[in-house]
Amino acid sequence: MIGHPEDGYPATAGMLASVAHAAMPAPDQVRGGTPERPTPASEAADGPSPGRTRPADPDGVADREPFGLVAGWWPVAFSSEVYASPRGVRLGGRQIVVYRDEGRVVRALTDRCPHRRMPLSMGTVTSAGLRCGYHGWVFDGASGRCTVIPDLGPETPSGRIGVPAHPVSEEGGFVFVWTGSGTPQPLTPVLPVAGWERVQPSRQVVRGVVEARAAHTELSEALLVNPGAALGLGWLLGGGDEMLGPEVVLDAAGVAARRCRLTWSLPRLGTYDPVSKRTTVSTTATTAATGMTTTLAETPAGRTVARVVVGLTPVGAYRTTVRWRVETLGLGSRLASASCCLTVAGRPLTGRMAHRLETAADGVGSGCDPAVQGLRELRAALVTTPGLPASAAKDPKEVR
Repeated sequence: MIGHPEDGYPATAGMLASVAHAAMPAPDQVRGGTPERPTPASEAADGPSPGRTRPADPDGVADREPFGLVAGWWPVAFSSEVYASPRGVRLGGRQIVVYRDEGRVVRALTDRCPHRRMPLSMGTVTSAGLRCGYHGWVFDGASGRCTVIPDLGPETPSGRIGVPAHPVSEEGGFVFVWTGSGTPQPLTPVLPVAGWERVQPSRQVVRGVVEARAAHTELSEALLVNPGAALGLGWLLGGGDEMLGPEVVLDAAGVAARRCRLTWSLPRLGTYDPVSKRTTVSTTATTAATGMTTTLAETPAGRTVARVVVGLTPVGAYRTTVRWRVETLGLGSRLASASCCLTVAGRPLTGRMAHRLETAADGVGSGCDPAVQGLRELRAALVTTPGLPASAAKDPKEVR
């Protein structure tokens, strides 16, 4: 769990602890009892010998579509989580490494050296690129091509040697990785009604990270229905029962719903109890492809007082990393930001944040919400790329 009252990445901050990977060969690196052949130094200079082909991809999928996810911009980290030191992250069915080069540009490569399958996240960043920590092979962050092999001396490595490089975009305090093939589509908001504006330095920002045992599709639906209850921010977004039916707007990218909810889900003490009857109006927009969610909380006069942006990163068939940013505006922004900080700081001790998200995801299928129905229809038209276990893939009958 991470809670930061400031925004952006610090210029001289230390790196977060990278996920340790085992150096021994993994089970998916062995086929039929025969280990995969590493790239010899002679082939590194001249390319594969005639009549010999390079080893098949160890994950059994194409390099350009390895994630098992629909094509889209998927959040993998906050901007403040990515430093000059490599960081290994999981996205769908593939482990990738993200880091900042010497120009402070975020790069993303598949986290596997083609020589001995050493995780590149255990390497170091140099002026020439990302250096593997095992034998010192260096890979360019933009193209993934191997630029230096120490054993070759001054010789240039073959252009066939490299690792898949993934397009990266950094917007709104998040780092996104494109999972499709070909030219990436522009990273745009879902709907203008819940516009995703750039971060303003004057705003108070609080961030948090938690891993939930739930599929990202179920979590995105739960956030579209009641983000206040799912995130434990009912006092800011409204977490009680709906007072009116939602106003739903759809476009090709996603769904937006404007709702009026009771601020707190409390027992009513009297017929005209002002506390239990207080309401909050909010608008939530969700991207159909990735589940990226934006919620705007409004005052009775229609003025925005808070913006909550939630990014979902699938790290397994039924496990999702949830990152959220809370921006508060107006005179009470400092008080609201302090309350969010206390909320974020207190949840890791009890695990209530993950429990709330999992409970919301489990209960979303029991109701009938027009916004969720629209989201499911849009999602049914999306095609999942190879790479995820069959249990988590979409039923072919649902694809149209």
